[in-house]
Amino acid sequence: MPARRSILLSFSRLAVILLCMLAVQAQSVQAKPRLSLQSSVPSETLPVANPKFKHPVDQHQVFFLQRTTNANTIVYVAQFDADGQLNRQRPMHGYWRRFAGRGHQMAFRWYERVAGFGARTRALNNGADFEVRFNGLKDQQLLLKQNGPFDAALYTRQNGRDYRMIYGYIDVDDSGLLPRVTRLRLYTSDPETGNFMTHTIAVSGGAFRE
Repeated sequence: MPARRSILLSFSRLAVILLCMLAVQAQSVQAKPRLSLQSSVPSETLPVANPKFKHPVDQHQVFFLQRTTNANTIVYVAQFDADGQLNRQRPMHGYWRRFAGRGHQMAFRWYERVAGFGARTRALNNGADFEVRFNGLKDQQLLLKQNGPFDAALYTRQNGRDYRMIYGYIDVDDSGLLPRVTRLRLYTSDPETGNFMTHTIAVSGGAFRE
């Protein structure tokens, strides 16, 4: 029973993390967290959410996610064919970078992949770009765009504008029975201005229950 309880709590944590990473309304078992955009602040340099946590610099990286709980980081990378075009069968791949340990790469567990962090992709009619939908939030559409040979980026829409995703950082309250997300900071760049943009999103009612 203790092992089963640990698995269920891990599943709840992962569902909430994915919800906040995308900053959209999610599907929960009993409650739907409420998200409120507090601000979108431009800057000339990329802010560092937590100086104690290492930022990954993996090859072809398009997005990563960190949390207050520990330094372990979720990384997404683009995958290309020999000509530098996005791989038609699997254009994007995600995994853990275990910075709380020795920094090694670790695959998602099956429930992490199926219920949250795994992604489905669909080739667009232009023959180069892909629609991306995470398994935990299938109604949220992102764009994986080919910018050049061996060069791609992931985009999200905020306030009616498309921003290039860089990383996300979420505040997790572990004081209760289940982890609860209270805030998301989504760090992006603005293709129109060249500035960075930090979107701060408040989260309420973010506890999931099995």
